[in-house]
Amino acid sequence: MVGRKSYKKTNPIKKFRKLLLLNSECVLFDVDGCLVDIRKSYNAAIKTTVDFILNYFATTTAIDNFRLTNLVSDNIILKFRQTGGFNNDVDTSYAICLAELANPHKNRTNAREFLNKVAANSDEDGILSVEKYLMSLTSSTIIKNLKKLLDYPAPAGKRSVIATVFDELFYGPELFKKLHNFEPKFYFGKPLIENDRLVITRRTMDLLARRFGGNLAVVSGRSKLAAEYSLQPILDTVKQESSVFLEDERREYAKPNPYGIMKAMKSMGTKTAIYAGDSYEDLIMVRRAEEKTHLKIAFCGIYGCSSQPLETMRQFKKKGADVIIQDINQLPKILNKVWVKE
Repeated sequence: MVGRKSYKKTNPIKKFRKLLLLNSECVLFDVDGCLVDIRKSYNAAIKTTVDFILNYFATTTAIDNFRLTNLVSDNIILKFRQTGGFNNDVDTSYAICLAELANPHKNRTNAREFLNKVAANSDEDGILSVEKYLMSLTSSTIIKNLKKLLDYPAPAGKRSVIATVFDELFYGPELFKKLHNFEPKFYFGKPLIENDRLVITRRTMDLLARRFGGNLAVVSGRSKLAAEYSLQPILDTVKQESSVFLEDERREYAKPNPYGIMKAMKSMGTKTAIYAGDSYEDLIMVRRAEEKTHLKIAFCGIYGCSSQPLETMRQFKKKGADVIIQDINQLPKILNKVWVKE
C-alpha cells in the first residue's frame, strides 16, 4: 500500500491501457512541473504578487490599513491546483487576493486556514467557483465591488494590476516589454523565470524522439516566449509548429479545455498519444479530449516537482492516471517495461 512505502519505491504503473502506451504515435508534454521545476519561479511569482497586491490596495484604498506578508505557501498553491481549475497562476493569485480582501485576517495561521478552506470549496470552474463560494460567506455586493476593484481577468497593462504585476515579476523588464510591447510599471528587478530549473535531459528527449519518430510537442499553459526561454537546451527536439502555448490563445481555450491537445495532434496527424503532465487539470484535459473526439490518449502523471509529492502521487492514483512516475526522465524506461495489471 502507498501508505507504507516511500513514493520513490512505489510501483509507478498502477493501471493503464497497454496497447495504447505501446503503440502511441506521439508524446505531448506539459512544461510546468513536468519538464521544468517551477517552485522557485511561478510559485514565487504567485507569492510575491499576492503580497504586492494586498499591500497596494491597502495603501491606495480605504479597505484596510494592515496586510500580512509572506501569506501564501506552496501547500496553498497546490491545494488550488488540485481542484482542476487553476492551471493559470494569475488566476490563482487573483483568487487568493479576492479571498483575503473579502475576509481579512490579522493572523497568518488563520488566513492560511481560510485560504485552504476556499480551495477546498473550489472546483474545475476555477475563479468562478471561488467567487461563488465567497458570495455564500459575505455580501454579494462586497464581492462585486472587490471584483471591480481588482478588474480581473483584464490582461496585463489593460487595467488589471494583478496581471501586470505578475508578468513583470515573472518575465522581468526585458522579456515583459518583448511580450507586451510596453514598459513595466512596478518591477524592474531580476526576472523570476531565471529560477526555472530544466528537469528533462537531452538524453531523454533524444530517446523519445527516436522511439516516436520525432513526434514530440508541447501543450502548455505558458506563453511561447516563456517556453522558449526555459526549454532552450532541448527546444530543437520538439515540433514547435505543432506545439500549443495556451497563454497566447483565447482564454476559453485554457486547460482543462481539450483544445490544446486536439490542435497539437491534428497538426501532427496522430490519433494516439501519451500526455505527460503534473496536475489533475492535465488529466481532466486528456479525458475530455478523448470524450470529445476519437483520439486515444494515455495520461502520465509526474509528481516529483510537486511541493507535496506523495499527496500528488496519491491524487493521480485516485483519479485513474494511466502511468505515475516521479521524474519525466523515467518515461523511456517505463515504456520498455509496460505491463497490464490483471
